[in-house]
Amino acid sequence: MHWYILGAGAIGRLWACLFEHGSVPTTLMLRDKAALKSWQHGNSIELHESGQVQRCSPKAETINNPNPIRHLLVTTKAYDTLTALRAIQHRLQPDCQIVLLQNGMGQQQAVLDLLPDCQLWAATTTAGAWREPPNRLHSISRGETLIGPLTPASSVLPDGWDRLPLTLTGCNEILPVLWRKLAINCAINPLSALENCRNGELLHNQHRLQLLRQVCTEVEQVAAAAGITLFTEPLHQQAEAVAHATGDNLSSMLQDIRHKRQTEIEQITGYLCHRASEYGIATPLNTALLHQIRTLTMEREHRND
Repeated sequence: MHWYILGAGAIGRLWACLFEHGSVPTTLMLRDKAALKSWQHGNSIELHESGQVQRCSPKAETINNPNPIRHLLVTTKAYDTLTALRAIQHRLQPDCQIVLLQNGMGQQQAVLDLLPDCQLWAATTTAGAWREPPNRLHSISRGETLIGPLTPASSVLPDGWDRLPLTLTGCNEILPVLWRKLAINCAINPLSALENCRNGELLHNQHRLQLLRQVCTEVEQVAAAAGITLFTEPLHQQAEAVAHATGDNLSSMLQDIRHKRQTEIEQITGYLCHRASEYGIATPLNTALLHQIRTLTMEREHRND
């Protein structure tokens, strides 16, 4: 058993350290020779966690390496999933175990269509980490990770995941879990990005709070049409609790906007609006937020040209 990690950002590198701590052989897959050369300056991850510093030394290689892959963790941005997988598709063995640890929805079904013979899991995590280039990693929290199979033949946990030193729960029904994460992201990410505010600041302004609650009402209608029960209490209560608990945080979408990176809006609000149109449900606010984020992203791209 040897796990390859596709997507060497903060979460991918955190999982490389977790695999190493669980004595699971691991290889980070890097984009190109330049990325590999940068990695080889230190040849390790300097993990800063709870006031302690540890060095983790997973293997690293470019995606062009010919080694066959039987265990793959995907931690790329959701919009990069198919492109990244197609680049290594020739290396994937027919019985390959693949875990998608990502935000958003829609890419899971696309991977099922692309790789029908593989065993596939989806996972979501509250773990937090950030990178300090070149190889320093700050772990904020290992959080809780929920994982479950997307293919009938899969067991609840992939090979070796029971060894990982984190709070891990296997779920036979992972789809409702993904919807819950999607719902919270729909409520917080676009609004915080457009308002250019920290998560907690959504709660301290009556207009922002009204918008958040309206988003939640629309999300609940779409989820109900999909046969998904989100939470026992109203979604807005959950979203407000998350915004309060992460009050000082900048959402990933706001960070992407500030750093002029592509956002995951299509896999979050875009997915919700697509499903809403399938059910004939109007989502005027979510649709407006989707278009506003698209416009904001295009404007920033044009400024860079």
